[in-house]
Amino acid sequence: MASIRGGRGFTLIELILVMAVLAIVLAYAAPILSDFVRGRSLREESRRFLALTRYGRSEAISSSAPMKLWVDPESGSYGIEPFPGYSMDEEKKIEWKLGGELSFNLDSGTALKDGRATIVFWPDGSIDPESLERIVVESSRGEAFEIERAASGLEYTLQNNEERGS
Repeated sequence: MASIRGGRGFTLIELILVMAVLAIVLAYAAPILSDFVRGRSLREESRRFLALTRYGRSEAISSSAPMKLWVDPESGSYGIEPFPGYSMDEEKKIEWKLGGELSFNLDSGTALKDGRATIVFWPDGSIDPESLERIVVESSRGEAFEIERAASGLEYTLQNNEERGS
């Protein structure tokens, strides 16, 4: 008969110790991971907005009709649609809403029409001079990304507020 004591395996105490170590590591890592996920949503939302500016410009050029990107800072929603007076497919309209802890911050002198700030892309690829110069997407924790008109005046660029300070 073979002895049970010579068998390979873990004792109950070893398993409990491993579980305790894992619990301590997870308790330490959970806040760090949640910060990472929050920062990622801010970055991704800013990139989505920037991509929408590029889509609006290319759509205006390809369809020969002005496109209007609008931002509603009060509701945290934004979207793009054909400029009023130009009939296009309904599928050209796109709308999104920022995540719960994110918001738009506009310059104090920004003119709002119907509670919205706008960026207008003309069919020649230019941006209307009265369009937004700069918009900030920020989190409730103070982190922010700035989307501002490039020096060429033909596109928008993305800047992290921490990068701007250095």
